[in-house]
Amino acid sequence: MASSTRYEKLIKAYLTAEINALMKEKGWIAPHLAKAVGKHVNTIRPWMSGARLPDAGNILLICERLGADPARAAYMQHVREQLTMGPEVVSDLDKRNLFIVEASERNYGKLVKWNPVLFPSFAQTEAFHMELLPDPEDPARKIEHWKRKERRSDTFFGRIGSDDSPEAELYLPATAFTFLERLASRERHRQVEWLLAIDAMPGCEVQVVQSPYLVPFAFECFKGEGRPGAGPDFVYVETLDQSRHLVDPEKLALYDHRRSLLRADAQRIGRYLDGRVHQLAEEHPQ
Repeated sequence: MASSTRYEKLIKAYLTAEINALMKEKGWIAPHLAKAVGKHVNTIRPWMSGARLPDAGNILLICERLGADPARAAYMQHVREQLTMGPEVVSDLDKRNLFIVEASERNYGKLVKWNPVLFPSFAQTEAFHMELLPDPEDPARKIEHWKRKERRSDTFFGRIGSDDSPEAELYLPATAFTFLERLASRERHRQVEWLLAIDAMPGCEVQVVQSPYLVPFAFECFKGEGRPGAGPDFVYVETLDQSRHLVDPEKLALYDHRRSLLRADAQRIGRYLDGRVHQLAEEHPQ
């Protein structure tokens, strides 16, 4: 039951955070939404505080009145329905997306991100995304995906230095730096400068991992740290056909151990780049 309860808390925290985020984007307060959906304001306030959740039908009505993107609205309904379907948040290939991750980047206190092949998504520049990542069937979707990354990046790093300033540990594989050789010199420099800028932000670390095979799968850890609006700690993982949000303490401990393996094999990006320059000088003396 403990696991089921934590999943329930994760779902409730996500939906509450999304309702409040949509209202903030619209510039509305409780009376505005109450009028729009034909409810008493005393019904709306518990939805905003998380004391109660709207059912799936009211979720769709809220999203419609607040002008939510259709995919965002559909995912909110999908997650709401999972409260009655089972003790996990699992999405198949057609439904999986990063809305819970996006919401958590707005609210959680600490993030740990690792990708054994690429830089973490919101640490990428536009050139990295557009020129180095595989092309989708529809080029317009690649632009759409970039806009989403850009929005997530602006939201998360915009919190740095605020009253709820978060912390972040971003782990990058050293092998990903070889991709930069495919970029124009200016864009390559811009990507490296962005990584250094993140590393210089309060509470943020960019660590370069020498041996990505130590942890050959990507994951993202989110820790609430007692922040308002944050749910229970969880890990987000993706496979080829689905995505999962893990909340069990035993599984979280496994990912904490993987993080410790990465950290033991990593260097802060400034030190790594400095060593790389010296190594290149030794390999290619003038």
